[in-house]
Amino acid sequence: MEYEIIIPDEFESEFKKFVNKLDKASRARLSKEINVLEKHGVGLEMPYSKRINSQLWELRTSGQQRVRILYHIEGMKIYLLNWFVKKTKKLPIKELETATRRLSYTYHS
Repeated sequence: MEYEIIIPDEFESEFKKFVNKLDKASRARLSKEINVLEKHGVGLEMPYSKRINSQLWELRTSGQQRVRILYHIEGMKIYLLNWFVKKTKKLPIKELETATRRLSYTYHS
C-alpha cells in the first residue's frame, strides 16, 4: 500500500514555483525521490531520508542542487511542509521553523 503525498492547499502554488525554478536534472531527481517516498514512507532511510525530530523528516536529493523537503508522516499520509535548496552543511533554523509552523497550521486550521 502506498502513502498519500499531500501538499497543503495553502502552500501548493509556492511548491510549484520552487520546483519550476530548479534545473531540469534536479526536477527529475526530486520527482523520483518523491515517488520513492510515496512507496516506502517511514521505511525510507539514509541517504534518501533523515529524521529531524519527533515530528519531521527530511527528504534529501543530491547533485548540483541539493534539494531538501521537510515532511511529516501521519498514518499513511505524508505532508510536504517546506522545501529549499541546501547551501550549508547544517539544516537552516529558518527552514525548520517554517516547517514546524506549517505543521502546526495544517493541524489547527
